Amino acid sequence: MNITILQSTLLAWIVSLGANLSAQTDEWKTALSKNGKITAKYNFSSRINEDDDKVPVVKTITTTTESIGIDNCIALMKNIAKHKDFRGEKSSKLINKISENEWSIYYYNDGMLLTPAVDGSYRMIFEEDRKNKTATFTLTADPTLIEKTDMARLTYAKEIYSFKEVEGNQLEITIKTTVSPGFKVPFLMMKKAFPRKSFEHMEKFLEAAKKEKP
Repeated sequence: MNITILQSTLLAWIVSLGANLSAQTDEWKTALSKNGKITAKYNFSSRINEDDDKVPVVKTITTTTESIGIDNCIALMKNIAKHKDFRGEKSSKLINKISENEWSIYYYNDGMLLTPAVDGSYRMIFEEDRKNKTATFTLTADPTLIEKTDMARLTYAKEIYSFKEVEGNQLEITIKTTVSPGFKVPFLMMKKAFPRKSFEHMEKFLEAAKKEKP
């Protein structure tokens, strides 16, 4: 092939690739909850999974500011059994407490009419900066933490819960998620779930945190 033609072809491919990547990662939508207190940003893309299938990925960033203590939120996140109250699973259990700042967790959810039963094992890491009044919990899916079951397993997921004390005895809360379903789900069905799912996640978290004793 002529070098000039080859270069032109490669350039066109790179531009096309850049455009596709941009379409997948930069097309964020923003929505506000009905009461105007919660902001949700969400983005849909795709990836190739372990079986060489193209599957959807959804990323979300949900934020709010609330009159609640940071210690309430920390206590809730450390109370693994309560995770199901705001995440929506039927069960949330501790697999192992690795250290004072690290845990392995198992989540399980029943199947419904159109979806199978789903489970997932995660590693959770806690970081705190008392000087800057911040705390962060990062949960990353790790399917090797527990033996495989006959349920659909989440293998590609990450969640970050961030808390920052701000003026007026207020707490800024941010929940970032990246997840790819553990089973085949139509793109349109997934898209219809957002931003409603993000609002519900934050609302349930706030409700549970307010009840949690530091």
